Amino acid sequence: MNRRRFLLMPLLAMISQRVTAFLKVSPSDHEGPFYPVAPIPLNADLVHSADGAARGRHLELKGRVINQQQKPQSAVRIEIWQCDASGRYRHPWAPGNDRVDPHFAGFGSVNTGSNGVYHFKTLIPVPYGGRPPHIHVKLFHANRELLTSQLYLKGQGSQYGSQPMVIDPRSVGENQWRADFDFVIA
Repeated sequence: MNRRRFLLMPLLAMISQRVTAFLKVSPSDHEGPFYPVAPIPLNADLVHSADGAARGRHLELKGRVINQQQKPQSAVRIEIWQCDASGRYRHPWAPGNDRVDPHFAGFGSVNTGSNGVYHFKTLIPVPYGGRPPHIHVKLFHANRELLTSQLYLKGQGSQYGSQPMVIDPRSVGENQWRADFDFVIA
């Protein structure tokens, strides 16, 4: 090895570490036609509503909102919405909305704390109308929209997006599942 290459190696290693320290931003995706028409309330528990528990496989969805340098992002509002276990949305224009599960809220939101953590109780999504199973998401900071996208189940990703965001639920008990997902914002 010549002396010039030997002297450049530490510099190249440092540059390489700096480049890989930046995470890829979570990709956007379609909002979909059934974004709630009323403001989405602060509600992390979508599966216990109207004095009962929703049908379907209950999912604890949690994670963090971080920036590309892996720093937690506080005061980010995360909204989610999805269909019930029968493929029906709680939305006035959705087919079958008169038969939606009364115990499934259908949508909710949370705000991240100083550690960037969020947590929802929802359902493992189901397919409907030829679409793969998904959970819609929107992230806001100070009323500025940061991201609109969808979370897909592993192995059942989007046919629309080129880089789908994927969750991989794991069983943690009878009818109880857990999945983790970190959102990366610019």
